Amino acid sequence: MNRLHPISAVGSVVTNVVRFGSIGFFAGMMLTGPLDVLPLGAVFVLAPVGALVGAAYAVARYYRFTYALAGGTLSVDSGVFDRQEREIPLGRIQNVDIERGPVQRLFGLAVVKFETAGGSATEAVLNAVDIDEARALQSAVAQYRREDDETEGGEGEPAHDTVAREAAEPEQRRLYELSTRDLLTLALVSFRPAAPAVVLFGVPFAQEYALRLLSATVETLGGPSRVSLSGLQTYSTGEALLTVGVAAALFALAAWLLSAAFTITEYHGFHLDYVGDDLRYERGLIQQYSGSIPLEKVQTVTVRENLLMRQVGYAALAVETAGYAPGSGSQDASNTAIPLDDRETVLAVAEALTDADVPAMERLPDRSRRRYVVRYSLLPLVATGLLLSVDTLVQTVPYWYAPLALVPVAVLAGHLSWKHRGFALLEHLFATRSGVLVRSTRLVPYYRVQTVIDTRTIFQRRLSLASVTADTASTASLLGGDATAYDLDDQRAQTVHETLRERLMADLRAGERGDRRQGLTALLDEADAPDEEGDAGAPEPSESSTREP
Repeated sequence: MNRLHPISAVGSVVTNVVRFGSIGFFAGMMLTGPLDVLPLGAVFVLAPVGALVGAAYAVARYYRFTYALAGGTLSVDSGVFDRQEREIPLGRIQNVDIERGPVQRLFGLAVVKFETAGGSATEAVLNAVDIDEARALQSAVAQYRREDDETEGGEGEPAHDTVAREAAEPEQRRLYELSTRDLLTLALVSFRPAAPAVVLFGVPFAQEYALRLLSATVETLGGPSRVSLSGLQTYSTGEALLTVGVAAALFALAAWLLSAAFTITEYHGFHLDYVGDDLRYERGLIQQYSGSIPLEKVQTVTVRENLLMRQVGYAALAVETAGYAPGSGSQDASNTAIPLDDRETVLAVAEALTDADVPAMERLPDRSRRRYVVRYSLLPLVATGLLLSVDTLVQTVPYWYAPLALVPVAVLAGHLSWKHRGFALLEHLFATRSGVLVRSTRLVPYYRVQTVIDTRTIFQRRLSLASVTADTASTASLLGGDATAYDLDDQRAQTVHETLRERLMADLRAGERGDRRQGLTALLDEADAPDEEGDAGAPEPSESSTREP
């Protein structure tokens, strides 16, 4: 059995000394102050005692934590008071992720996370081991999968030592690399929902600077020279609208810039390699991540295009497995295969992964569009009705009819929702598309489907509509990201349901699994192969990305 790196014990001791020492200090303050149970000197006793207890617990936990990789199993023993002994078959491991923060990089350490299918949390975490040990563990799991595939689950698979260091590493080929130009483009065309919340949280700490910037901007545009919250009531209508508009614009700009900074930090140095039967990625500026995505574990391939990406012809590609715990903060980034590239390149990789061409989508019936238009139009109409009720029954509400101006916007939103939804049934693939601000095209091989679900709400039944969902084992399905064909004609929905079940059973009977390796190898060979006329005809790497062997 192996132990974690000794430096990890030092880090745990320091953390626990601070944590338990603080608990002892504040407990002493409460007992000697408001409660007046102990004398004042007890504070200087409880704090050191708490620190010593924390240090002792950290040391005990370090010595009680052991792991081993042998016999096709990852064994992890842990716990001081409550002992846990876990054995994880390597065949169940879906993803092996390596994380390195600034402190870990300083000491040459890494945190290794093992994700399995169906778990509600990360199955095992090694915090922390030597970086070479982390990479050897990652390679050993991949090597086991390759040998297991070759022996087809027979009894003769080779014995695995603690770490298969001597195992020959297969050829590593660069499938994708995010260039600096592409990284900046990605930062500009993407937006993080957390950015506005961070800006709101930070405004009180920089209130004086924010007011100075707002005052200078408003004054430049012809508004009042000094802006303050208390002075808004003294402004004219024009000055108030100008001030609020400038404040909103500055807030949006700050959130956008912060979102860009988050994106650059997360995807800096991103590259994707094709190694044996795995996709391996590395990314991160401050916190570095490295992970492996087994091709045989891929459940769904998703092409994502937000509104700005579609305008400039870009898209992103994600591969979803069953291995990431629901709610994992790094789930989206960890599933990302291509953060940004031209749409043709992204579709080519998606087709190589699914061994099928991305199809043209079948449109929804026209009455689905009517349903979307009515649904979205109800929002401004209900808001207008509420304001009118307040104006009539309670007090005068100026411009109570203002929400009616949003009705044309609602009609447009309903039309766009209908336009960007669709589905397709191929020989071995089910494809769906939905989303306006972020359009997602999901590609699901039939043999990955676990359940076919029909849904008909009370409103859909009135229009003879139904939705069909191909449920898979991917984490996205747990979070509402299934491949769903929305609002189909009722008869068409029944046909789609029956077709999905028939083709699922046909693929299972035929042992159809697709060969993603052949698709990716052919894609890389095509990119590397020179023209008959010589190297002049060889495809050049695009300015936005490079794919090198």
